[in-house]
Order: sequence, then C-alpha cells, then structure tokens
Amino acid sequence: MAAFRRAAVTAPARMARISTSTPAARAVGGGVTDPDAAKPTLEIDPFAKAARLNRPMSPHLAIYKWEMTMIGSIMHRATGGAGSAIFYGGAIWYAIAPFHSATVVNLAHSLPVPMIIAAKVLLAAPIVYHSLNGIRHLTWDTAKALKVPDVFNTGYVVLAGTAIGTAYLALQ
Repeated sequence: MAAFRRAAVTAPARMARISTSTPAARAVGGGVTDPDAAKPTLEIDPFAKAARLNRPMSPHLAIYKWEMTMIGSIMHRATGGAGSAIFYGGAIWYAIAPFHSATVVNLAHSLPVPMIIAAKVLLAAPIVYHSLNGIRHLTWDTAKALKVPDVFNTGYVVLAGTAIGTAYLALQ
C-alpha cells in the first residue's frame, strides 16, 4: 500500500518538473506562440518564417572548398546536359533549316585550320570527358575504387584521358 501512496505523490511532482523547452511541452502547456502552428504545412512560407525567427540561411556553395570530386561531378552533369542539348538542337535545326548538307561541308572546308581544330576541341572534349567519366561511374557501380584516394586517382586518370583523347581527335 505504501508503494501506491509514493507513486501517487511522486508522479505529480515529476510532472511539475517537465521542461517546457520542447515543442510538445509548449503545445500541451498552452504556450504555443507560433502563428504558423495552426496552419497546414503547405500554406507556410518557410523563407518568411525563417526571417521572422531570425534563423540563418543555408550556406551557399561558395563557402565550400572546391575539391576535384565536386568539380568532376558538376562537369559530368554539365557535359551530359550540354551534349544532349547540342545533339537534339542540332537535329531539330537541321530538320527545319532551309539548307543542304553540302552547304555545311563547304563551310567547314572554307574555315582556316586553327578554327577547325578549335571547333574539334570544343566538340571532342565534352564527349571524351563524359564518356570516360561515365566509365568511372560504371566502375563505382561495381563497388570498386570507392575509397577517397581511389576516387581522386580515377579523377586524374579521367582528366589525363580527356586531354589525350581530345588532342587525338582534334588533330585527325
């Protein structure tokens, strides 16, 4: 019987010591002062709420140290997107433009050699890089070369292969 009396006395005392610093305790205790608390989530503007509560904004990419892995990932996406846009844009342009392929060939033959090499470099470099980096990603899919030094080394191999492959294709 004494155990029941102790429980009856200590339980309310324990409840009185509950911290009101948690959101659940404030909501139960009636201390909710957030005007967004009663709104559905989709109606809350998170940027306005963050500004009202003096919360800091998320950090921008400029605060991070640009590592080779970060640049490689961005370049892989950029070369893939640009390559797709050029391929489909060129196909659509060729389909609707009022000229023949002989016109394009004559234009290419009329250009000076340095301009032809520069055009080849601009076309070959993204294709070679995206292809070699794609092979690198396929290697990662087999759970190989996933340690940080291996990731950096394969990145340097991709860059060297891109330089060699681009030079080879540009000088053909």
